[in-house]
Amino acid sequence: MSIFSLVVDRNFFVMGEPAIYTPEGGAPKSIKVMPRRPDEIIGLGDASLSSNTAIFDIRVAEIVNPQEGDTLLFKGIAYVVQGSPVYQDGDRLIWCVDTYPREQP
Repeated sequence: MSIFSLVVDRNFFVMGEPAIYTPEGGAPKSIKVMPRRPDEIIGLGDASLSSNTAIFDIRVAEIVNPQEGDTLLFKGIAYVVQGSPVYQDGDRLIWCVDTYPREQP
């Protein structure tokens, strides 16, 4: 185990927030995430649109293969993974998962 791996584990232990990750068709799993919510404003002619997405950093040690359509429950809101998750770091220890809130019925 590298020193970087130990630092990542410690950061998630100290600063990570609890969430529940459910693979599509799989069993839910309690994990820790680091949320990021960038405000993305998209210009369209004279109008601007605001994107309602949330990005979460997830340790690869907890979720080996996140997929589009999986669900992440964070602070009572269900988020759906969109697109293909990408590695956040060169050592491939952290996933960057782009999500959108699931609409409530």
